Amino acid sequence: MTLDRDPLHPAARQFVLKLDRRAEPGRGEISGRLENLASGRACEFRDMASLLQALARELADQQKSPPA
Repeated sequence: MTLDRDPLHPAARQFVLKLDRRAEPGRGEISGRLENLASGRACEFRDMASLLQALARELADQQKSPPA
């Protein structure tokens, strides 16, 4: 077996999404925590816009300093 050096889903782009117990996505109410599995960095979000901003920020930071 060989390892793919350019995987479709690289570890640096894997996240855990934790929804707040009060979140109701079916009603458009979403809040919680986004965690990057590779870096361990996490941030809170209060709505879909702030979730997408956090995700974009994480990915932009990765491009500034790619893994060794």
